[in-house]
Amino acid sequence: MQSFLSSWFTAEQQALDAHGSGAFESPEPMANHQADWAMLLEQANLGALEHWQATPPGTLALILLYSAVPAKLGLPYQERRHFKARALCLNGIRRGFDTQLDLGSRHGFYTPLYHSWLDEDKALLARLLAGMRALAADEDPDRCRLALWQQWHNQAIPVSAAAESQSID
Repeated sequence: MQSFLSSWFTAEQQALDAHGSGAFESPEPMANHQADWAMLLEQANLGALEHWQATPPGTLALILLYSAVPAKLGLPYQERRHFKARALCLNGIRRGFDTQLDLGSRHGFYTPLYHSWLDEDKALLARLLAGMRALAADEDPDRCRLALWQQWHNQAIPVSAAAESQSID
């Protein structure tokens, strides 16, 4: 689990350093991690990694395996994986697991909420991000001014609110 998380966040940082914000959103897998990530995803799909959800980092790893890794591997979207990741995320939030992670890891923890089309998920995400930004302002004031925060907040706007603001009456 720790080696997967380390490889994930190392690859994410390398993509950011090389290509800037949004670089890691591309569907191209990180070549040197593809085989390992595919093997872990298969194990997760078979239920062999369910014990990981007992800890905050383990839950984060499962969320990333179900939500973000398939796109990196070029696999088609599967609703089953999305809802598994969403259930892990919501259960982890109820258990306070997200608050035990650093800010970058928390962003990964909320991946299913970013990808959700449900207004309630977007509203929850907006509240969580507001809390994260306040925490960042206390811990590291420079970090809370990053353009990335604005990008995260824009992704969290509830679909209905965006539609209402664009409706023509």
